[in-house]
Amino acid sequence: MSAAPRPNPEPFEGSLIWWIEVPASEQYYVQGLLEGYDSIGYYQTLVPDYRREVPGGIYALARITSTEGGREELRFLLDALRAECGLRVLEAAPEISPDVQPASGGVSVGGVAPFSGSG
Repeated sequence: MSAAPRPNPEPFEGSLIWWIEVPASEQYYVQGLLEGYDSIGYYQTLVPDYRREVPGGIYALARITSTEGGREELRFLLDALRAECGLRVLEAAPEISPDVQPASGGVSVGGVAPFSGSG
């Protein structure tokens, strides 16, 4: 019997963690945007090449951890980023611990290591 999926966003130590897919070409934009907002949340890429679409779309798995005071503002920002750059909020949290710290190549999801081939 498998465990029930965790919600997204999921509460964690007073914050909300949002699990998202972001087009690889937009990762630095999203990270920079969040750094420009004072105390709304923190972005971290976990799997740089989490999903590939044909033709040519590569998506990273990332999480955004909200601050306690930035939850609603972050919710509105994510809605805007969905329309602006193709960010997608996952329906449920992936099989990754909320506090995992990725190595340089990313983390494995559900026992599957990040894609490392050339295509």
